[in-house]
Amino acid sequence: MSRLPCLCCLLLSVVGQSLLLPLEAQEPTELKVMFYNCENLMDTVDDPLTADDDFTPRGARHWTAFRLWEKLNHLSRVILAAGEGRPPVVVGLAEVENDSVLHYWTRSRAMRKLGYRYLITSGIDTRGIDVGLLYQPEMYRLLGWEALRIKMPRDTRPTRDLLHAWGRILSGDTLDVIVCHLPSRLGGTRSSRPARQAAHKRLREVLDSLLYIRQYPKLIVMGDMNDYPATRTFLHDLRLSDPERATVRSHEMYDLMIPLHRQLNQGKLKTGTHKYDGQWGFLDHFLVNGALLDSTAAISLRNPGPFSLPFMLTEDRAHFGTRPLRSYYGYKWEAGYSDHLPIVVDLVIR
Repeated sequence: MSRLPCLCCLLLSVVGQSLLLPLEAQEPTELKVMFYNCENLMDTVDDPLTADDDFTPRGARHWTAFRLWEKLNHLSRVILAAGEGRPPVVVGLAEVENDSVLHYWTRSRAMRKLGYRYLITSGIDTRGIDVGLLYQPEMYRLLGWEALRIKMPRDTRPTRDLLHAWGRILSGDTLDVIVCHLPSRLGGTRSSRPARQAAHKRLREVLDSLLYIRQYPKLIVMGDMNDYPATRTFLHDLRLSDPERATVRSHEMYDLMIPLHRQLNQGKLKTGTHKYDGQWGFLDHFLVNGALLDSTAAISLRNPGPFSLPFMLTEDRAHFGTRPLRSYYGYKWEAGYSDHLPIVVDLVIR
């Protein structure tokens, strides 16, 4: 009578054969990082301490709960589309009035299933707007965060705080994210420049500190800088380099919008992130340290650029081509998305 092989022998045989099979390289994981200036994402309640009177039901813009929810649904649609089936792991936000807006947004029907948590500053901007961050806790395990005040020149109105968060990602690395919305160009580029330079100084201090204390720094700065990639004071103050024309070094900072700005001027790119006086440009930026530009590293970034789909654009009747479909065009309700297009970049984890 034949004997059946014992279970242990079968297991040893299978294991032995498997050890002879070639190991397949694990496919890298690609996640989106996104920044979006939301264009006046305000609640409908009048705050007596800020200049938000226009954004109330009885205000000049007739800002009602219905319009707020319509805007939130539109912004949700953009975030879902930008993720291409997988929502961005972190989303930096500008022009958000307070945490109540993000509380209701993240619990809305469109956003609840995505599992976002949020952070938001509570600054002293005269309009009452702040910067925020949406993040997915499974993909970005928050370790800590802080709001950083910017000391402005005398007789200059206050600006938004910087939001600095740090968290663990799938590779095991700590990723520092800084979200900012620097002082506007209101009153003219030259007269408003000192305010932005004060913000540059504070941001550079934070970057220098992180590059010093982190053993293997991974830094992403995202925000509306209210300056273009070719602005000399912006590049000089923050000591930024062109990632395509410089020898990339781990502890130096690079503006990912510089090559895109060049492509826009050469006609190779159709849109920037903002259109002013008929001209597209990049006011919204990703700034990163050189370690994130190493395509062989455990974590790197690639494919930065503006994100748009046809539903986010409308005909530019005042000039030519298209422009962002806004919530308001002047005081006219356009029922759109924002006066900015978002920017995205792929976070590649190996």
